[in-house]
Amino acid sequence: MLELHIWGPSFTLPSISPQSLSTIAYLNLTQPSTSWTLIPSSNPLLSPSRELPALRDGATWASGFRGVVEHLRRKNGSSLDDKLAGAKRAEALAFGTYIESEGGKLLDLSMYLTDENFDVLRGVLAKLLPVPARYYFPGVLRREARRRCDGLISASSSASAVDAATPLPQASAMTAMALPAAKEKISAKAVAEKIKQVAIAANFLRTMQSLLGGRTYFFGDKPSSLDCLAAGYLSLALYAELPNGWLREEMLARHHGLCKYVDGVRGQMLGDGVDVAAVISGQAAMATPSGKIAGGGLPWGVVERQDVPWVAGFFLNRAMEIVGITPTERYGGGENEEERTEEKEGRRKGTKSLQRWATAKNVAVIAGCISTLIGYCVWSGLITMEFSGRAKDGAVGGVGGNEGEDNDDDGKDAENEMELLEGFGSAEAILGLGGRGTFSPKEEDEIDEVIDAEFCRGVNEEEGRGGIRPEK
Repeated sequence: MLELHIWGPSFTLPSISPQSLSTIAYLNLTQPSTSWTLIPSSNPLLSPSRELPALRDGATWASGFRGVVEHLRRKNGSSLDDKLAGAKRAEALAFGTYIESEGGKLLDLSMYLTDENFDVLRGVLAKLLPVPARYYFPGVLRREARRRCDGLISASSSASAVDAATPLPQASAMTAMALPAAKEKISAKAVAEKIKQVAIAANFLRTMQSLLGGRTYFFGDKPSSLDCLAAGYLSLALYAELPNGWLREEMLARHHGLCKYVDGVRGQMLGDGVDVAAVISGQAAMATPSGKIAGGGLPWGVVERQDVPWVAGFFLNRAMEIVGITPTERYGGGENEEERTEEKEGRRKGTKSLQRWATAKNVAVIAGCISTLIGYCVWSGLITMEFSGRAKDGAVGGVGGNEGEDNDDDGKDAENEMELLEGFGSAEAILGLGGRGTFSPKEEDEIDEVIDAEFCRGVNEEEGRGGIRPEK
């Protein structure tokens, strides 16, 4: 059994969210009523993507209108647009994206960014949400709407924000003469913003009216995914009775074809009208005094609130958002696939940049620690730089040494040279190159006697020439 979790009902419609309404319309046209159930959970924390609508199929979740359509296409092997030609299918996708983008902004302006309307909407959401969330989610939805409409209108956001209810400076001797000018300025600003809002609405509605023409559905006599989106967004614009109903008034005054279209497809796609109180209380199957079913013929399910786990999950999610663990604060379900793709790409690039920075920082820290350790070892004497004996002797007894110590140093040098020669002779013997260690003891004695005799003869010759003089 498929479970479609949506934002709860309002204004006799099965949901207060245009994306939820569009998804309900799609399931009504493609799925038997016994194969799915409608859960007005109004809890975006149930969905892994933190948005509604969300379709649960066993352990699998699909969120948003596009996500649900794609999941059902893979599950059933077909979709509502299969009977359309290639060009018509591309048009359905293109104009559907246009409805989600421009139609979504239009509803944001009307419902969330018009002050009087948002006050009513806050009360509607309070009936759908438990105690902690009813004070939080309305503000989040309004911030998301303001972000989507960034640059479309001024920060004041509505003509109602500068209406007669806006407090003016208290009259005094200093301000009495300034009040007429201030009121005139506020009225001019209100009129300018109202004109801009109506112009935005008229541009969107004219485009939709031109696309529909005089047909029953947008592509002939059979509905498509484009009809599901149009029914979801236009029905909320037409049936939502709000204090400042500039969008509804524009539809009723100048776009009769769209109003007739929405009235014609409502029963087939969204039911015959919903008793909001009965659905919220779990009595959607009850008959109303007029003889209609309170749930409008939709397969409503019971909301299992479980307040303690719900509240615990809510506070846990808020704590994760505060410390920056959750990536986004998306609860409205009004974003299209392109916006979500761009957001994911931006998060991916930001994550890679942070990873590169962290890697470079770790490498720099490790290199600094190693350099510090080597410097400390050299400074403390744990690592010393030793030179060869000849270089040390040259440094002491050569250029910088004292001349009075030449005899002692010469004696030491002679001893060192004899040790080196003896060592070399030993090496010569080991390598078998001849020299000492390669003769027998008798032969070595004879060689020593010859060397001594030659040495004495050399000394006598030097004395005869006067080269060596005996000490006195």
